[in-house]
Amino acid sequence: MKKTLLTSAALGLMAGPVAAAEAPLIIGVTMTGDAAAQVAIDGDQFVLPDEQERMSAALQALPDKSRPVTIAVLGKVAAPYRVIGGILYLTQSAGFTQITVLNEPPAG
Repeated sequence: MKKTLLTSAALGLMAGPVAAAEAPLIIGVTMTGDAAAQVAIDGDQFVLPDEQERMSAALQALPDKSRPVTIAVLGKVAAPYRVIGGILYLTQSAGFTQITVLNEPPAG
């Protein structure tokens, strides 16, 4: 089988125009107690774990699942892994695949 190398010009023609990067969906997370987290998604507020089903439904109702998602952990109290893992799980279950977690370390 003969292998053919393509020039950069030919590769450029095959790739087509580059689309502008989409603004990510920001999910803000702030710990409100030892086990509760305040979550903000597109102006909606959720308190986890109590409103887990409502948050899941809101995530599933969002269009454009190929859009990148950033989970931004904010505040002065460190968020437990189980809280962030739960939000990550709900986001993936809603169909989002490009997920980034950002952490603002507690001041001190």
